[in-house]
Amino acid sequence: MPVAAEVETNPLSRKLEKVLSLNISQSENPDLVLALKNVSGLIKCNNLRTRRSLRGDLERRSVQLSENLVDQFRKVHDLMETLHSEVSSMYVSCNELSSELSTARSQMQGLLEKTSKIRRESVHVEIKKDMVDVLQSRFYITPSEMSLLGRSDPLELSFYKVLQRVKQVHEDSKALIQMDQGTALRIMDQMSTLQDTAFHTLHKWSMGECRRMTSDMPEASGMCKEALATLAERPALFSACLGEVTKTRRAALLRMFINSLTKGSGGKAIELSSHDPVRYCGDLLAWLHQNIATERDFLVNLLPTTGDIATALTTVVEGLCRTVQVRVDQIISHTGDCITLLNISNIIVFYTSTIEPLTSDTCELVVLLKDLNKRCMEQFHTQYKTNISKLTERQDLPLEDLVPTEATQEAVYLLREVLNTISSSVATETQNKSQIFDGVVDPIVGMCSMIATQLDPTREMIYRVNVLTTLHDLLSTYPDTDGKLESLQTKLSQELETITNLQYDHILKKISVPAPGDCTPERLRQVQARLSDGLCGSEMLWLPVCTRLTSLKHRNTVWQGAAGQFLHLYTSLWQQPGGVLTKTPDQIRQLLI
Repeated sequence: MPVAAEVETNPLSRKLEKVLSLNISQSENPDLVLALKNVSGLIKCNNLRTRRSLRGDLERRSVQLSENLVDQFRKVHDLMETLHSEVSSMYVSCNELSSELSTARSQMQGLLEKTSKIRRESVHVEIKKDMVDVLQSRFYITPSEMSLLGRSDPLELSFYKVLQRVKQVHEDSKALIQMDQGTALRIMDQMSTLQDTAFHTLHKWSMGECRRMTSDMPEASGMCKEALATLAERPALFSACLGEVTKTRRAALLRMFINSLTKGSGGKAIELSSHDPVRYCGDLLAWLHQNIATERDFLVNLLPTTGDIATALTTVVEGLCRTVQVRVDQIISHTGDCITLLNISNIIVFYTSTIEPLTSDTCELVVLLKDLNKRCMEQFHTQYKTNISKLTERQDLPLEDLVPTEATQEAVYLLREVLNTISSSVATETQNKSQIFDGVVDPIVGMCSMIATQLDPTREMIYRVNVLTTLHDLLSTYPDTDGKLESLQTKLSQELETITNLQYDHILKKISVPAPGDCTPERLRQVQARLSDGLCGSEMLWLPVCTRLTSLKHRNTVWQGAAGQFLHLYTSLWQQPGGVLTKTPDQIRQLLI
């Protein structure tokens, strides 16, 4: 017990226990580890003396460190004193500057206000400058642009751009009137003057170009077309240029036409074929059609509107009318062959139908061609009737068979040639063909009637039927003859009805059929006997002249019509009381029909 108490009260023991209980791990007690490292650096040799002097060494080291720290803080203090003095000096300087600035501010207040005012005015000036720039860009024409509008040689594409800009400025000025009427009116007046100058320049240049359009194959330049399209805004100037174009092209086209007629262009002269009227007229009108189409293409590429093209082309081709009229009139007047005249008419009608769409129905040349066709057809009908009259004057009597006479056959041949010519025409309208058919068929019918008047009435009817049949058969092979065929059929029907009645009367006469009030049994027996004799050879009942009908169809029609009438009469006699007639109507019908 005394030993344990001594241990507990021994300071050295307690220190040892404390040291031994310390945790010297660096992770758990880094400060202790660091202190031990510093202490180990002071001990060079671990001996008793060193251990005894360790405390003193540590205290001396602590004192030395404290002195070093004091020295360093003294330096910091000196620096802070220096900084304080400089800050104080700076403070004094700032106060002085502030005072000076306050003084300057009070002195510069007016200048600042003036500067602010100038700055605000500068902003307004910039806005006004921008507005002036915009107005200048929209309403101002430069001197170089003005000079361009007055220079016509050479005319450049930039001319149209400047002119368009002048028009736009003039149009925009109308909106400016509401804001500044005076300025707007001045600008509009200036632009109007510039436009007048530009249009005058353009008109002068265009007139010169129009006068140079004299070649056989003219070409419409883009500049010229643009110029005329622009001049269309000024009708008076455009009309002057259009008149110059038509005048120049009219003279050029007439010169080309005369040269083609007399000298030829790329071939022989057209007038060298004047001995052949059909070819001459065809070549002449073909030249007209070809060159009018060329002129129209040229005017389409040159002029802006369809109305101007039609007007100009009509005026250009009018220069050819006199020459065409003289030559075609001369050909028509000196042609005596009606077929040739009809061919010429077909050519005129064809080229009229092709030229008219290129010009207009009121074009003088189209009107002339229609008039020439009318004269040609009048000459044709006159010559045709003359030929028929000459054939009629021959006074050929029909032969015993009553077929058409030689003169009539020649007339029918002429009619066939006329019909062939008409049917080959692609331009003649159906209505015109009907009029021509009337003009060529009716004279032959009249000729037939005049010849037939020299025969007895029955033979006259047979002859007329044979001629009408020939005409009907001929016309039925051609198109567009329905109207005339119907007229001929009506005449044939009337003639055949009369011949049928004559045939019926002839049958009654041969059989001696009694009158309705004289039908005694004795007379009826005689009718029965004669009828049986006549039916044994039906040729005995034929009217002899009816066998001269050239058409088997018409002979059958006449016989069936007459037989039908007789059967109707026989039926009424058979139905009378007494039973004298033994053959029934059906038996008679089988024998007759």
